[in-house]
Amino acid sequence: MHIFTKTNNYLPKGVSIMNLLIVESPSKAKTIEKYLGAGWRVIASVGHVRDLVPENGSVDTAHNFEMKWQIMAGKEKQIKLIIDELKKADAVYLASDPDREGEAIAWHILDILKAKKVLTGKKVYRVAFHEITKKAVLAAIENPREIDQNLVDAYMVRRALDYLIGFGISPLLWRRNLGKSAGRVQSVAVKLVVDREREIESFVPVEYWSLAAACNAHGAKFNASLVSANGQKIEKMTIGNKEQMDAVLSHVGVPEIAATVIAIDKKKTSRRAAAPFTTSTLQQEAARKLYFSSKRTMSVAQKLYEHGLITYMRTDATNLSADAVNDIRAYIGRIYGDAFVPKSPNIYVTKSKNAQEAHEAIRPTHFDDAMPNLSGDEEKLYNLIWKRTIACQMTNAEFDSVAADIENNAHSAIFHAVGSTRTFDGFMRVYTESRDDDADAAESKLPALSVGDAVVITELTPEQHFTQPPARYTEASLVKKLEELGIGRPSTYATIMSTIVDRGYVEQDKQRRFHPTSGGWVIAAYLAKYFNELVDVNFTAKTEDTLDDVSNGKQEKVAALRAFWTPTESMIDGARGIKTTEIIDEINHVMHHHLFPDGNDKCPKCGGKLGI
Repeated sequence: MHIFTKTNNYLPKGVSIMNLLIVESPSKAKTIEKYLGAGWRVIASVGHVRDLVPENGSVDTAHNFEMKWQIMAGKEKQIKLIIDELKKADAVYLASDPDREGEAIAWHILDILKAKKVLTGKKVYRVAFHEITKKAVLAAIENPREIDQNLVDAYMVRRALDYLIGFGISPLLWRRNLGKSAGRVQSVAVKLVVDREREIESFVPVEYWSLAAACNAHGAKFNASLVSANGQKIEKMTIGNKEQMDAVLSHVGVPEIAATVIAIDKKKTSRRAAAPFTTSTLQQEAARKLYFSSKRTMSVAQKLYEHGLITYMRTDATNLSADAVNDIRAYIGRIYGDAFVPKSPNIYVTKSKNAQEAHEAIRPTHFDDAMPNLSGDEEKLYNLIWKRTIACQMTNAEFDSVAADIENNAHSAIFHAVGSTRTFDGFMRVYTESRDDDADAAESKLPALSVGDAVVITELTPEQHFTQPPARYTEASLVKKLEELGIGRPSTYATIMSTIVDRGYVEQDKQRRFHPTSGGWVIAAYLAKYFNELVDVNFTAKTEDTLDDVSNGKQEKVAALRAFWTPTESMIDGARGIKTTEIIDEINHVMHHHLFPDGNDKCPKCGGKLGI
């Protein structure tokens, strides 16, 4: 048996030699088999083939966290297919996805084949590619490697943690009818939604006023805002009620008000294109622009990847290969002209400190003039990825900005007007990020003004405002928050979003904003009281960092598990002995303001105290 021997001849010289290549999905297998041709058989594992035995004790915490695995239900048929095809082959190539879970799938398949003693005389290779193109597949086969045991160990740590929490905490929830399950990351996501709702419920609006002026100069109309009255600087919260606004109006005057331009500030600004997509930014932008859920986005992206149209869709990197950059720049010059091609490629620094689940951003695999024949969701998402990728290598958009200060001739009030005009489209010819859409819509032009020009204020509009509570999370903003906190990874965001909805802990309104359900409030209160460290964002982020350290070989698997499990086991043991009545009292205390915002928790019929 030859394990992980480097090969120099990835294509057979005669069809009598058969190579078996194993990928994760059937559609990917069909695409790759077309590239390889005679002498190759490409089959799919259809995802994971093995998992922990679903019973208590499958992670033995007393014996270095040894794990008991079993072939998953329904996968015996797939394993038999792999073994049958392997019997005809001289070599097997493990080509599961290029991330932690993919490495684990390769390891599990190899471990099963070893146990069944079917590798005698076979060569085994691990190959990985980040795009399903003929060039990428052949390059990977030409440069095989060993299974990355550090990545496999990180997978084992992640799987063991999820298992230990599930079998440790979930029974406590079931026994007291508090919830369906608790997860290492999902519980933090629920806590974030509940904490935001608590902020909203306790928010006290503050009144403030602003004064808008309709102006006319040289026959052109424009708007301005009051920034000074009777020598006092007017800021956002300066005018607190109608009486104060009436006092300000008495200093400003009654339209038509003669005024003069007293200052002009002109400057040129530019705006750079957003970086190419990572998993989280793709999910965020697809939610904002296409109204896709994270789960829907990843399902569609998976299809595009398997058909060889985009690179691997689970990544937190923002860099592009040199070949891709050259192709993009050539396309821009050909379609839009040299003015839209920057002198040197645009470089984007990956913000994630542990970006290593893939080597490139999400991008199309080809930059030909002809677009692929797609429809429906696939067409929408591909176009989004295409435009973002092309735009990221285009020149900046350029603007002329003008600010003018206008004083009434009574010298008792100053208004400020701002105008911005796009002078060169740059990347905005192709694509604008959602935040840019809003900024662009707010652009306004000012007439040509100079210091000393006469202005007439034709109308004054006092406006009452109230400060607003923080906005509820959408899928896009919750994914962004988790990423900012260092919680979750590209492969987990979509699952987190769907899990907290499916478990009934949160629900979405018509604006697609998350509200905690009563079950979400209860489980958040319970976990915050009795498993506070587990739902602490810093602790969870530190756990993610630990997984990355294991992936990089900086920390050993058992040590990482022990560091997590020791405090968690103590929390579980402590929670087991707490009486249900005590738990209910504590939850009622935590949820009192939510249940009784007016403070009245008395039953209208009997006068008794109300609660859950």
